[in-house]
Amino acid sequence: MSRVEIHRLADLKKLKKPIVVLGFPGAGLVGSVAVSQIIDSLKMPLAGYFSSSDFAPLAAIHDYKPLPAARIHYSEKHNLVVVLSEMTIPVASSQDFAQRVYELANSLNASLIVSLGGISLKENPNDVYFVSSEVTMSKDIIARRLAKPIREGATTGIIGLLLTKGALEGFPVASILAEASEEFLDPRAAANAVKTFGRMTGLEISTANLDKDAAMVGKNIKEAVIKARVTRKRGPSVEEGGTMYG
Repeated sequence: MSRVEIHRLADLKKLKKPIVVLGFPGAGLVGSVAVSQIIDSLKMPLAGYFSSSDFAPLAAIHDYKPLPAARIHYSEKHNLVVVLSEMTIPVASSQDFAQRVYELANSLNASLIVSLGGISLKENPNDVYFVSSEVTMSKDIIARRLAKPIREGATTGIIGLLLTKGALEGFPVASILAEASEEFLDPRAAANAVKTFGRMTGLEISTANLDKDAAMVGKNIKEAVIKARVTRKRGPSVEEGGTMYG
């Protein structure tokens, strides 16, 4: 297993107890989409990136520009650091990646590590859930009615490792999980996660693009359902899947 390395491209010393926000692929790609929206909305420049020979050999392309798939952005104005991965971190690298994130947060004297992601409980489509390494933080979120607390369950991956580490070492770590689809990209859930994070921190983060995309996705799904019903009534045709070529 290759060690995960952090390569810093910007000086983050002017940040004062920043919040470190994490976003990784998962249900509905909520984490990656949500933190990408935060980066775009707050115009956060690149601060560094993660590397490992175990990572998938790929680059993310945004606004015509290739970028590392696992990277760091920052904002001095908003006192914020974002860790975004647009690829799935290999299981073998999860422990080391979590440790690098924890070390980064400690080096910045961060006030909080918070992950945005999706969860598929198939309940209210607009529900948002919350879990924290600190009981007082959870009580505050409950009192403000920002999200539903998770009393029992399990969480895996990098945020699971960080939540455990935070609980054992007294470091504030939290996870915001929006109800999301397991089957397709879910901009509605990403918008809900961003809105909850904004209310939690007082940051004004636009979700207009996500809301627009969510409406389009909803329209497309509705049309697909109607078409599927019509197809079942009429029987298959060449255009509708009677014959397929791949």
